[in-house]
Amino acid sequence: MTGEGDASKHDEAWAVEMLHRINGGAQEAHERRDALAAAVDEIADGFTQLGLKPWKMGRKSPAQEDMKAPDVLLGDRAEPVAKILRYESAVNILSAADQLRGFAVLLRAEASLMGAVSVARGIFEACLWATAVIDPTITTDERLKRALTRRLARLSAGIRLRDMLGDGTTDADHVIDNDDHVDDQHGTNRDPAKDITNIVVYAEGRGWPVKKGRRTSEITPLSIDWLSENLERRIGIEGYAWTSGSSMAHGEHAADTASWVELSQDIGTAPAWLIQLWSTGAWAGPRLFLATFASYTGRATLRREYQRFEKLF
Repeated sequence: MTGEGDASKHDEAWAVEMLHRINGGAQEAHERRDALAAAVDEIADGFTQLGLKPWKMGRKSPAQEDMKAPDVLLGDRAEPVAKILRYESAVNILSAADQLRGFAVLLRAEASLMGAVSVARGIFEACLWATAVIDPTITTDERLKRALTRRLARLSAGIRLRDMLGDGTTDADHVIDNDDHVDDQHGTNRDPAKDITNIVVYAEGRGWPVKKGRRTSEITPLSIDWLSENLERRIGIEGYAWTSGSSMAHGEHAADTASWVELSQDIGTAPAWLIQLWSTGAWAGPRLFLATFASYTGRATLRREYQRFEKLF
């Protein structure tokens, strides 16, 4: 039989073992968290390079075919179709890269569940726009319609922001860069109202109906909801990432998540595994974009980085 002293020693040993396991589990969790955050940073770096450097293209790829399309005449200038598609996609690729870095910071901090979910939704949206512009399953003209529609939205947003700030400046006042050269034919340092007019005139000259929306004109209807349901290479998670998991960013909390959000206010932390569970957009967005990019250019990219990211996620 075990005496009272033996029982006490047994309880103490059991407690020490449990503490050891708890500490070991916490250490392992932190290592997994840091590994995932590092993989997110790596994907972000890859997206930055895709947004800034020229794309390599296969000989018979849709991207190569776009290079052969006639230039787009916008007012007094001509712009290659491929350049328009590349730029409008890159705007969102770089946005995704920036938000991926923010997601990695939030993972490491484990301080905000809703912050991470909101950023993940932004990653998904940026990747979806970048994907839509270079979708290889549609024609060059359809890709161009999407890119010009996105440019109209971007230019109109700039005008609205300027009007709200009410500082009286226009983009046309800032057309000279540091080297005293006229810069950025895509619209950032130009007169946005004039560029909008030029795009509309071009579209109507091609016989493309231009619809005047509440905020901006549209050459082709585009929305996140439609794209997430109708793009090729979907595997189902994209719709979930937008309409369910990431919908928490708009206050549509599932009951179990609402409980966790409430608890996180008490304990002051949001575990990385919980952030990952409700941030599917951070994984689904890059997956969809990279698959589309490979099909469009005929060249796969970031395969090793994405495989590591996907495995850890």
